[in-house]
Amino acid sequence: MGDNPADRVSRRSFVKYSGAAGVTGALAGCSSNGGGGGGGDGSDGSDGSDGGDGSGSSDGSDGSDAPDEVIIGSNHPLSGSLSNTGERMDQAVKLAAMIKNEAGGIESLDGAELSVVSGDNEGAQELGGEVAQELIDEGASVLTGCYSSPVTSAATRTAESAGVPFVISVSVANSILQETQLNYAYRPQPPANQMAVDHARLLADAIRNAGEEIETAGLFYIDISFGQSVRDALREELPANDIEIVAETAIGFGETADTQVTTLRDADPDAVIATTYRQETIELVNAMNNQNYQPKYVTGCSNAAMNDVSALEEMGDTVEGGFATNFALDPTSDAAGEVRSRFESEFETSFDANVAMTYAATQVIIAAIEEAGSADPDDINDALGEITVEDHIAAMPPITFADNGENENSLAPLFQVQDLRDRVIAPEEFAEADVQF
Repeated sequence: MGDNPADRVSRRSFVKYSGAAGVTGALAGCSSNGGGGGGGDGSDGSDGSDGGDGSGSSDGSDGSDAPDEVIIGSNHPLSGSLSNTGERMDQAVKLAAMIKNEAGGIESLDGAELSVVSGDNEGAQELGGEVAQELIDEGASVLTGCYSSPVTSAATRTAESAGVPFVISVSVANSILQETQLNYAYRPQPPANQMAVDHARLLADAIRNAGEEIETAGLFYIDISFGQSVRDALREELPANDIEIVAETAIGFGETADTQVTTLRDADPDAVIATTYRQETIELVNAMNNQNYQPKYVTGCSNAAMNDVSALEEMGDTVEGGFATNFALDPTSDAAGEVRSRFESEFETSFDANVAMTYAATQVIIAAIEEAGSADPDDINDALGEITVEDHIAAMPPITFADNGENENSLAPLFQVQDLRDRVIAPEEFAEADVQF
């Protein structure tokens, strides 16, 4: 919509005050089971030509014309520099759909199966909207993606124009949802400002409660909206927790980090906080090793590599004992552990925080389809605006959305790298290990 968001009532507000017409049952405050997550492996019906096309389905309440399938569009970087993570995020969507289908499909639609159609945005902003439109044209009733914040921003705007709901799998930039009113976009994960709040508070508490000190920090970030957004939030939250920022340095895609590490070494902060993707974090560690520089604490805020086992093993002793805040698989949940084991067995690849959050986002999508009892995008969107999903695999409270599409209960737990594995150490209700020094 081209109209001014301030001049209209958002879809979420309209649904809330009109009694959620078109949605099966009252949704406010309900608990929806998204824990089964999944169906179809994405290979059948991926062209949208078989079964329901997601554009004209009934609510399925009488079973008379329920669709045979509901299509989820997965918009992730399947090639390019972000593909190592993007491929696994796409696989998480497919696994959630697969497991749901194995459990009998969408019950409110007489067992309709879920089908996943995948699109490759290559991590390029200009392809985010293009791929989103292609997935919609192929019959997707709801979309998810995209990992890179600029790509997600473009994709959500395209979905908004088409009136198709978009549940963000992973992208933290505040601007995606907080600068423009979007009525069809939802983010289960914590945005940049919440990432910074949790990082500053949980990191400071964990270190100080163990009798150690942290007084200064240096910021190392990817120079795009993702990194800039987290940097801006850390500028506020670190001083609020009595941590002074003594250096800031940015890195671009494909760059080495030698100059940036020189800047950090000269400032000599207690903690180096990296807000970067996998490769840029590895570049940071390589440059630190080359310059024989080791800060007291190596940490990551919304950092892909610090929760990626293969990356941790590649970075080795330099990151051992380091800290990170990110979204996480709930280590206290047996069901979450089973999902992780199934993923690693099914795809023979590692399971990390981005995969966990993508799976949880797909659980939210599936719960909304169940609540809607429909493959119609507007019905699914109405359900998303009111739903509360308790049964998910992420280490955070029940997922429910505010009027701006942000999860009201989002949380970025604190990890510590122990034996080159990421272990949740805070908050206590999700902790699997104690802090170690």
